[in-house]
Amino acid sequence: LSRLFLGMVTNVVTYTSLIKAFLREGNSVVAKKLLDQMTELGLSPDSIFYTTIMDHLCKSGNLDKAYGVFNDMVEHGITPDAISYNALISGLCRSCRVTEAMKLFKDMQSNECCPDELTFKFIIGGLIRENRLSAAYKVWDQMMDKGFTLDRDVSDTLIKASCSLSADA
Repeated sequence: LSRLFLGMVTNVVTYTSLIKAFLREGNSVVAKKLLDQMTELGLSPDSIFYTTIMDHLCKSGNLDKAYGVFNDMVEHGITPDAISYNALISGLCRSCRVTEAMKLFKDMQSNECCPDELTFKFIIGGLIRENRLSAAYKVWDQMMDKGFTLDRDVSDTLIKASCSLSADA
Protein backbone atom coordinates (compact mmCIF):
# COMPACT_ATOMS: atom_id res chain seq x y z
CA LEU A 1 0.00 0.00 0.00
CA SER A 2 2.79 2.44 0.73
CA ARG A 3 3.93 2.32 -2.92
CA LEU A 4 0.41 3.02 -4.10
CA PHE A 5 0.72 6.73 -3.36
CA LEU A 6 4.38 7.20 -4.31
CA GLY A 7 4.76 10.65 -5.83
CA MET A 8 1.09 11.55 -5.31
CA VAL A 9 -0.51 14.23 -3.21
CA THR A 10 -3.25 12.39 -1.34
CA ASN A 11 -6.43 13.74 0.17
CA VAL A 12 -9.76 12.47 1.46
CA VAL A 13 -11.15 12.23 -2.09
CA THR A 14 -8.27 9.96 -3.15
CA TYR A 15 -8.77 7.69 -0.17
CA THR A 16 -12.56 7.67 -0.53
CA SER A 17 -12.28 6.56 -4.16
CA LEU A 18 -9.79 3.82 -3.39
CA ILE A 19 -11.66 2.55 -0.34
CA LYS A 20 -14.88 2.42 -2.34
CA ALA A 21 -13.14 0.46 -5.11
CA PHE A 22 -11.70 -2.08 -2.67
CA LEU A 23 -15.05 -2.46 -0.92
CA ARG A 24 -16.78 -2.98 -4.27
CA GLU A 25 -14.30 -5.78 -5.01
CA GLY A 26 -15.04 -7.34 -1.62
CA ASN A 27 -11.64 -6.52 -0.15
CA SER A 28 -12.59 -4.96 3.18
CA VAL A 29 -9.17 -5.78 4.69
CA VAL A 30 -7.35 -3.43 2.30
CA ALA A 31 -10.15 -0.87 2.63
CA LYS A 32 -9.69 -0.86 6.42
CA LYS A 33 -5.90 -0.51 6.03
CA LEU A 34 -6.45 2.47 3.74
CA LEU A 35 -8.80 4.04 6.28
CA ASP A 36 -6.21 3.55 9.02
CA GLN A 37 -3.49 5.01 6.78
CA MET A 38 -5.71 7.97 5.95
CA THR A 39 -6.37 8.81 9.60
CA GLU A 40 -2.68 8.31 10.49
CA LEU A 41 -1.87 11.02 7.94
CA GLY A 42 -4.27 13.33 9.75
CA LEU A 43 -6.90 13.24 7.04
CA SER A 44 -10.37 13.28 8.54
CA PRO A 45 -13.26 11.55 6.79
CA ASP A 46 -15.90 13.96 5.51
CA SER A 47 -19.61 13.49 4.85
CA ILE A 48 -18.92 12.26 1.31
CA PHE A 49 -16.57 9.60 2.69
CA TYR A 50 -19.12 8.40 5.25
CA THR A 51 -21.98 8.45 2.75
CA THR A 52 -19.94 6.49 0.21
CA ILE A 53 -19.21 3.79 2.79
CA MET A 54 -22.85 3.70 4.00
CA ASP A 55 -24.15 3.42 0.45
CA HIS A 56 -21.81 0.51 -0.29
CA LEU A 57 -22.75 -1.27 2.94
CA CYS A 58 -26.46 -0.84 2.25
CA LYS A 59 -26.13 -2.12 -1.31
CA SER A 60 -24.23 -5.16 -0.08
CA GLY A 61 -26.88 -5.91 2.57
CA ASN A 62 -24.90 -4.79 5.62
CA LEU A 63 -27.49 -2.38 6.99
CA ASP A 64 -26.45 -2.71 10.61
CA LYS A 65 -22.86 -1.82 9.70
CA ALA A 66 -24.18 1.09 7.65
CA TYR A 67 -26.06 2.33 10.74
CA GLY A 68 -22.78 2.03 12.65
CA VAL A 69 -21.03 4.20 10.08
CA PHE A 70 -23.90 6.71 10.27
CA ASN A 71 -23.53 6.86 14.06
CA ASP A 72 -19.73 7.23 13.75
CA MET A 73 -20.30 10.13 11.39
CA VAL A 74 -22.53 11.90 13.90
CA GLU A 75 -20.15 11.12 16.80
CA HIS A 76 -17.32 12.72 14.82
CA GLY A 77 -19.33 15.92 14.56
CA ILE A 78 -20.31 15.59 10.92
CA THR A 79 -23.93 16.52 10.30
CA PRO A 80 -25.63 14.12 7.89
CA ASP A 81 -27.17 15.73 4.83
CA ALA A 82 -30.08 14.48 2.70
CA ILE A 83 -27.71 12.34 0.63
CA SER A 84 -26.42 10.61 3.77
CA TYR A 85 -29.93 9.95 5.02
CA ASN A 86 -31.00 8.77 1.56
CA ALA A 87 -28.27 6.12 1.48
CA LEU A 88 -29.69 4.53 4.64
CA ILE A 89 -33.36 5.13 3.85
CA SER A 90 -32.96 3.55 0.41
CA GLY A 91 -31.17 0.53 1.86
CA LEU A 92 -33.79 0.06 4.55
CA CYS A 93 -36.67 0.31 2.07
CA ARG A 94 -35.02 -2.16 -0.34
CA SER A 95 -34.58 -4.58 2.58
CA CYS A 96 -38.26 -4.36 3.61
CA ARG A 97 -37.37 -2.42 6.75
CA VAL A 98 -39.71 0.44 5.98
CA THR A 99 -40.71 1.06 9.60
CA GLU A 100 -37.05 1.80 10.38
CA ALA A 101 -36.82 3.95 7.24
CA MET A 102 -39.87 5.92 8.40
CA LYS A 103 -38.26 6.50 11.80
CA LEU A 104 -35.08 7.73 10.12
CA PHE A 105 -37.22 9.92 7.82
CA LYS A 106 -38.81 11.53 10.91
CA ASP A 107 -35.42 11.86 12.66
CA MET A 108 -34.06 13.52 9.55
CA GLN A 109 -36.74 16.20 9.69
CA SER A 110 -36.39 16.59 13.47
CA ASN A 111 -32.69 17.27 12.88
CA GLU A 112 -33.66 20.04 10.45
CA CYS A 113 -32.43 18.15 7.41
CA CYS A 114 -34.90 18.62 4.58
CA PRO A 115 -35.85 15.52 2.63
CA ASP A 116 -35.36 15.81 -1.09
CA GLU A 117 -37.30 14.28 -3.96
CA LEU A 118 -35.33 11.02 -3.71
CA THR A 119 -36.08 10.69 0.00
CA PHE A 120 -39.80 10.84 -0.71
CA LYS A 121 -39.47 8.44 -3.64
CA PHE A 122 -37.66 5.84 -1.49
CA ILE A 123 -40.17 6.12 1.37
CA ILE A 124 -43.26 6.03 -0.85
CA GLY A 125 -41.85 3.12 -2.87
CA GLY A 126 -41.10 1.17 0.30
CA LEU A 127 -44.57 1.80 1.69
CA ILE A 128 -46.17 0.69 -1.59
CA ARG A 129 -44.14 -2.56 -1.57
CA GLU A 130 -45.44 -3.25 1.93
CA ASN A 131 -49.03 -2.42 0.86
CA ARG A 132 -49.14 0.48 3.33
CA LEU A 133 -51.01 2.67 0.91
CA SER A 134 -52.61 4.97 3.45
CA ALA A 135 -49.17 5.86 4.81
CA ALA A 136 -47.83 6.20 1.25
CA TYR A 137 -50.56 8.73 0.43
CA LYS A 138 -49.78 10.71 3.60
CA VAL A 139 -46.11 10.92 2.61
CA TRP A 140 -47.16 11.82 -0.93
CA ASP A 141 -49.28 14.70 0.48
CA GLN A 142 -46.30 15.85 2.54
CA MET A 143 -44.15 15.70 -0.58
CA MET A 144 -46.63 17.77 -2.58
CA ASP A 145 -46.85 20.31 0.28
CA LYS A 146 -43.08 20.77 -0.01
CA GLY A 147 -43.42 21.47 -3.74
CA PHE A 148 -42.05 18.19 -5.07
CA THR A 149 -43.75 16.01 -7.65
CA LEU A 150 -43.59 12.25 -7.81
CA ASP A 151 -42.10 10.70 -10.90
CA ARG A 152 -44.44 8.85 -13.21
CA ASP A 153 -43.27 5.33 -12.29
CA VAL A 154 -43.92 5.75 -8.57
CA SER A 155 -47.23 7.57 -9.01
CA ASP A 156 -48.41 4.91 -11.50
CA THR A 157 -47.42 2.18 -9.03
CA LEU A 158 -49.30 3.93 -6.22
CA ILE A 159 -52.42 4.29 -8.36
CA LYS A 160 -52.27 0.67 -9.57
CA ALA A 161 -51.78 -0.57 -6.00
CA SER A 162 -54.82 1.46 -4.90
CA CYS A 163 -56.91 0.07 -7.76
CA SER A 164 -55.77 -3.46 -6.96
CA LEU A 165 -56.69 -2.99 -3.31
CA SER A 166 -60.12 -1.65 -4.31
CA ALA A 167 -60.71 -4.60 -6.64
CA ASP A 168 -59.84 -7.06 -3.85
CA ALA A 169 -62.31 -5.45 -1.43
